[in-house]
Amino acid sequence: MDQTEQPVTPKPRGFAAMSAERRRACGSKGGRTAHERGTANRFDSESASAAGKIPHERGTAYQWTSDQARDAGRKSKGIPRPRRRRPEPAHG
Repeated sequence: MDQTEQPVTPKPRGFAAMSAERRRACGSKGGRTAHERGTANRFDSESASAAGKIPHERGTAYQWTSDQARDAGRKSKGIPRPRRRRPEPAHG
């Protein structure tokens, strides 16, 4: 590449090219339209509970190891993960 040439950066398109206000307006309009049509998802606690049980009934739910569960619990509580000690070099 010649030093006078600049790399071409593509211009943002679609939602990326819109202002935050315009994106918000589009999203709001889509939400209103979905509710008017009756196609909007209305999640209440009962339907959320039923949806959460499906992977367990099918046997497709993720199986956590105890280490993964422990790390996830620490992460959600903001507890830092313990540092692992490096093994000391063997002398000999």
